Amino acid sequence: MSISMIGLDTAKSVFQVHGVNATGKVEIRCKLRRSELIPFFEKQEACTVVMEACGAAHHWARVLSSLGHEVKLVAPEAVRPFVKKGKKNDPADAAALCEAASRPAMMFVPVKTIGQQGILALHSARSLLVKQQTMLANAMRGLATEFGLTVPQGIGRLEELWALVDADKTFPEKARQVFTGLFGQCCALAASIRAFEEGIVTHARQDETARRLATIPGIGQSPRR
Repeated sequence: MSISMIGLDTAKSVFQVHGVNATGKVEIRCKLRRSELIPFFEKQEACTVVMEACGAAHHWARVLSSLGHEVKLVAPEAVRPFVKKGKKNDPADAAALCEAASRPAMMFVPVKTIGQQGILALHSARSLLVKQQTMLANAMRGLATEFGLTVPQGIGRLEELWALVDADKTFPEKARQVFTGLFGQCCALAASIRAFEEGIVTHARQDETARRLATIPGIGQSPRR
């Protein structure tokens, strides 16, 4: 009997394949190197391919769809209940994907387009830089506090804190150099964050879906009174 569904556990270099027929019987279990993946699915008759929803999965979903396969993405938290206890490995994960996708009530994640992933990259990068900025700000505040210098909370008050450090003649020179370096890094991050935010705003103004969402009270505007 031919394979009707394949659970594909993706990775950077080695992919685990778990194929079952229409009755759920296992027809194939194997590992594929990255270079072997496309040739394998080119030879494989059209079937349903199931993967965990992650950044790379959207890429492979587009590739495999172009080869005639139906690709379904499942959220990782929806797959975990189907992984056999004590067998958390790639083969078990691939098998769990088939189990999860066969459930009638299973909800699937839409495959993102290249453009959608590009916009998501802006949001992800901004989020990362904001976290780094917070870490730097906390380090600067902690350092200044060691020498009795404090300012109210807020990223916008860091310049005020730098001015206090710069004016304090008792502040150790080595510590001043460290603080200045951290402040410079924080300013550079702020500039990068603003650049990413400009890209996000530009997209939001041009994208029809984003403009429509912006009309929802509480998301794009204040609720009408």
